[in-house]
Amino acid sequence: MNRAEEDYLKQLYELSVNTQTKRVKSADLANALGHTAQSVNEMLKRLAEKKHVNYMPYRGVTLTKKGRATAVRMIRAHRLWEVFLSEKLGLSWEALHEEAEKLEHATSDVVLDKLNTYLAEPKTCIHGNPIPDADGHVEQGATLTLAKTEPGHVFVVQRVEDHAPLLSYLRERRIALGDRLEVVGYESLGDTLVVKHKGESHRLGMSVTNRIYGDIER
Repeated sequence: MNRAEEDYLKQLYELSVNTQTKRVKSADLANALGHTAQSVNEMLKRLAEKKHVNYMPYRGVTLTKKGRATAVRMIRAHRLWEVFLSEKLGLSWEALHEEAEKLEHATSDVVLDKLNTYLAEPKTCIHGNPIPDADGHVEQGATLTLAKTEPGHVFVVQRVEDHAPLLSYLRERRIALGDRLEVVGYESLGDTLVVKHKGESHRLGMSVTNRIYGDIER
């Protein structure tokens, strides 16, 4: 497979996990990748011919067993490299994605296993997302988004999507994994969530709150 095909499969898997549905809309895939609907449809047809996806126009796309195996392996490589680049080279968490993206496509199974051992078999990447094991098993990460909380809730950040603009946004506001966000209320008909964090108030849009996952403190 070429790099573009691997990236499509990986994005399909991540969208499926984050939306908790097996069938992904091609429009959502196009939006996530920043590609046109036409180019996405052409790629999906190609992947379907190679038995990596089941694709029905206007009904969405699902990964086949073969496609999922490829996607999970790419995610394993990507997240292990993120841990290495952060812990061993000190890259900031918003800079990790692009570098890991380059390395994941050129990593053999032998190197991947040795990298995992060298890093002491981490369970999650720097952004809190679970790392698949060598057999393709993936633990369930947090599924509740900050957008689904209500005023009065205290939300504990457990993972965030690997999206550079989002990561830069959170770093500027000093919001990190493990932090507690007190939900104060909503503004602008529910499009903006107001949270209190370390004594400061922040107004977060839906494009941010839909990409932050965690749990409500009991």
